[in-house]
Amino acid sequence: MEFPVVRVGTWNIREGVSAVGDTDVVGEVATLTREMRLDVLALQEVPFIDSGSPLLSQVAEASGLPFVAEHVLSAAMHTSGRSGLGLVSRFPLESIARTVFPNPGLSLNGSHSFDKGMLTASLTAEGRLITVATLHMFPFHRFDRRAEDDEFAYVWEFLGKEVSRQVRGRAFVVGDLNTRRRDLIQAKGVPLTSAVAGDVDDILYGEGARRVWGKTVEGFSDHDLCVAEFALA
Repeated sequence: MEFPVVRVGTWNIREGVSAVGDTDVVGEVATLTREMRLDVLALQEVPFIDSGSPLLSQVAEASGLPFVAEHVLSAAMHTSGRSGLGLVSRFPLESIARTVFPNPGLSLNGSHSFDKGMLTASLTAEGRLITVATLHMFPFHRFDRRAEDDEFAYVWEFLGKEVSRQVRGRAFVVGDLNTRRRDLIQAKGVPLTSAVAGDVDDILYGEGARRVWGKTVEGFSDHDLCVAEFALA
């Protein structure tokens, strides 16, 4: 029996500032989205001006994924505006939720931890209800700390509870985890499996979805694009 499939991507786009020289960022994101035939693309470090993101709107239009959700989180690191999360989708986005993680107040050499969080939306893909949650976790390593340190357990527990509370249907938890420890995400009733063997970025999926393939693609950012295809049982 053949099941319908959905393709999911996630990418930390470095606030639209290329790490490899002069690059048409919107053009590259849109081209890869079309070439990979993505149904949903989750983005981290999306640049915002005031409350909107021209880059996110341009990507949605150029890639043919017209439905957009966004979550502004903190001051930007590479631009003068704000930074946050975004979703672009081939299917309408519903039940949109914006979550801010408890900030552990990390500091080192004048730097401090910006707010991080999660953007969640439900959608119906090929007749199947799924939930996509894109997240950006704190960069503990930049402060000479480890994500798995006991003092940060409450941050991961908060994330796990929010995933459990917000997920409807088949779950996809994706984004920049800032750690290789996927097991730190413990969502009660929502078992998650890694689909893409990236570094700190991943696409985690739950029951009701079967991984067909997954891959990473290099681009303008200091993070790779992660893409995976799933059969929806």
